[in-house]
Amino acid sequence: MDVGVNYPWYDYGWDFGLGPPAWRGARTDPRWYDKFDGHLRYFQNLGIRVVRWFILADGLTYGTGADAPRRDTVTGQWVFDPPPAPPEFLQHFEEMLVRFETANGAGAPIQLLPVLIDFHFCQPVSPDSQSAISDSGWVKQGRADAINDAMKRTQFLDQVFEPLLAASRNHSRVIYAWELINEPEWITNGWHPGGASDLPVDEASMRDFLEDGKARIRSSGLKPTIGFATIDTLRLTGITTEINQFHHYPGGNKTLERSVFNPQYPGIVGEFATATSDFWPDLEGNGQSVLSRLRLTQAQGYPLALPWSFLAVDDHTSWTPATEHDIECFTQGSNCPGE
Repeated sequence: MDVGVNYPWYDYGWDFGLGPPAWRGARTDPRWYDKFDGHLRYFQNLGIRVVRWFILADGLTYGTGADAPRRDTVTGQWVFDPPPAPPEFLQHFEEMLVRFETANGAGAPIQLLPVLIDFHFCQPVSPDSQSAISDSGWVKQGRADAINDAMKRTQFLDQVFEPLLAASRNHSRVIYAWELINEPEWITNGWHPGGASDLPVDEASMRDFLEDGKARIRSSGLKPTIGFATIDTLRLTGITTEINQFHHYPGGNKTLERSVFNPQYPGIVGEFATATSDFWPDLEGNGQSVLSRLRLTQAQGYPLALPWSFLAVDDHTSWTPATEHDIECFTQGSNCPGE
């Protein structure tokens, strides 16, 4: 089994494109430019083969100023007219692909799993999401129209996704797969694991978005994937791709089931916690280390697992020297506990 990593961003929402002036200062390039080459070498040394990275995330750098989402004063709904991708956004994405190619020329093979949008892209704008932004014309979230409205959906995919796919075709050897959206069930009516309703995206529109996106990825000679939050949603929707992906956060309740995916269309564990507080009941008595989780995932027949996360700060993340050692032990098979 290969091991990947959820990078999953350096600066959430503004790794690609220009962030708010108060945040970026005089910089005209993203902050990850300074560190990422070293991060790639670090991943290669650990034996990591795939890096998952959120591209648009919540949409902060896509649609600013007059193009930013706005609230309709009559309906109270957020309105968004998808503009073309900013040139800086595409330049930054291409720069990342070049750096992957350079790393591959100097070390062990490593590929990118880019994620077009996070589910936050479609959530209504909230005071909390805007509280840290002092610059007017910069809005986080509020872009559900890019999926719900058929004309705007086509506009979004034509003007943003197609240029990203064109760049990816030019560097296809470093693309593992293209992910359309991270955890769509949190914003899609009929899919929410907790049964929540009145969500920002209707099921038919989400299915249309995914089908159109998958077709475009395939036409580019690349493999599509969708980052479902649970294997149950993947099964409920019946939506399959060349790379079937789900995330595994059992919370002490759910075991990791045996893979039943066709090896030609494999299932991968796109996220699992590095924090031991997210208890895996099938490892009770055997320890909750990342190494134990990797070994179990391999035993259950999955070809790739990506721990969460290298740079995020949340309850699921505990990237420590012990985490690094566990990954290195699994990928290189040396100096392992219990051996």
